[in-house]
Amino acid sequence: MRTQIIDAIRKRLQDRGLDAYVAYTPSNVFYVTGFQSFFLMEWWRMLGTVLAVVPADPAQPPALVVSDFEAVQAREVSGFEDVRSFQVWVELRDAADLAGASALSPGSRPAQYDAGEQDAVLHSVLADRNLLGARVGTDLRYVLHDTVRRVSAFAPQLTWEDMTDDLYELRSVKFDFEIERLRRATELSEAGMSFAVTDLRPGLTATDMRHRYQQGVLTAAMADSRYAGYTDQWVLPAVGSSTKIGVDSETGPGLADGDLVKFDCGVTVDGYRGDGGRTFAYRTARPAAQRLYDVLLGAHEAARSAVRPGGAARDVFRAAQEYIRAHGYPSFTRGHYGHSVGIDTFHEEPPYIGAHEERPLLPGMVLAVETPTYSSDTGAIMIEDLVLVTPDGHEVLHRLPHELTVVS
Repeated sequence: MRTQIIDAIRKRLQDRGLDAYVAYTPSNVFYVTGFQSFFLMEWWRMLGTVLAVVPADPAQPPALVVSDFEAVQAREVSGFEDVRSFQVWVELRDAADLAGASALSPGSRPAQYDAGEQDAVLHSVLADRNLLGARVGTDLRYVLHDTVRRVSAFAPQLTWEDMTDDLYELRSVKFDFEIERLRRATELSEAGMSFAVTDLRPGLTATDMRHRYQQGVLTAAMADSRYAGYTDQWVLPAVGSSTKIGVDSETGPGLADGDLVKFDCGVTVDGYRGDGGRTFAYRTARPAAQRLYDVLLGAHEAARSAVRPGGAARDVFRAAQEYIRAHGYPSFTRGHYGHSVGIDTFHEEPPYIGAHEERPLLPGMVLAVETPTYSSDTGAIMIEDLVLVTPDGHEVLHRLPHELTVVS
C-alpha cells in the first residue's frame, strides 16, 4: 500500500525537479509510512521530532527518524529498513539488565529529548543520501521556525521548497485501501448518530447528545472486529435554536417539542477521519424549520448530482447555492459546500467545494458534500455525506435517510 504512495511522491518530486521530500506534519508522516506516532500525532511539542525522508531517486531507500521508544513498532508498521532513532526520557531496558551493572550512568537520558542528537540523526540520513546540499520539499507551511533554523545550522547548503499543496493534491485521490477505511469510519459514525437519537426525553442538552454519540460509536466499535482500527471520534452537536459550536456552548434549557437535533461528526478508523451529519426533529417539525430543511435537502441533492469525474468543484458549489437562492432564500451564502477528507486532524482538507475551485474531480476523490445552516430562529441544520467520485459518476458512502426524521 505504501509503495503506491511513495511512488506517487517520487513522481511529483521528479516533475518538480526536487531531490527529496521530508514529511513533517503528523498526517503526512502517517501518509508516507503508515505509522501513527503517538508522540507526534498527540503532542504538539513533539512537532519536528518524527520525520520521514523520501528521496526522488528510486535507488535510494526512504528513511524514518523517530524516538527509540517507538522505533521497533515504527519499523514493523512502515516496513522501512532504515529507521534511525534518538533517545527520549523513557527507560527501555529489561528488568534483568537494570538489576546488573550498566554502562549508562544515572541521568544519562534527556529530560525529554536532546535536539543535538536529533539533528545528528537527521544529518546522517541526509548525508548518506547526498542530500545535504539538495533541493528538498517539505510541508513548509506548517514547519516550525526552530526546525528550519536547526537544519540550516548543520546543512547550510540545503534549500527548502514547499510541497504542502502537492501533498494535499496527491492525498485527495484515494487508493482503494483508503476508501475502505473511510467507508468503515462512515458506518461507525452513523451508528453513533442512530444511537444518540434513540429514546430521547425532554431536557437533554447538546452535551448529552455528545455523550450519546460517543457511547454509540464505542458500543458499535466494540461489537465488530471490522472497527478494530477505531481510535477516536469528534462531534459538534446542537439542540434547539443553538447555533454555537464547542463544548462551552452545549448547555441550555434542553430538548423540547419541535427542537432540531443536529450532528456534525466523524470517526477515525485506521488513521482515516470521516465527516458527515444529519438533523432530526424531536416529536414534531416546526413549519419554518421544515421549509428551510426541505430547500437545503434539495440543494444537497443538486450538489450530489453534480459530483462526477471531469466536473469541477465549483460546479457542485454552484448547483447548491443556485438552488437555495432560487427556492426562497435569495440572500443565502456560504464559502464552501464541502471539501476533501482524509487524515488531517482538522478533517477539512483541500480541495474545497468553493466558487472558484476549477480543478477537475477525479475518480478516487472522497468529498464531504454539505448544505448546513446555523439559524437561531429554526435551529442548526446539517445534511452532509461522504461522496466517492467513481469512473462513471459517484457513490454516496452515508446510508442514513436524508429527510428530516422525526424522533421521540
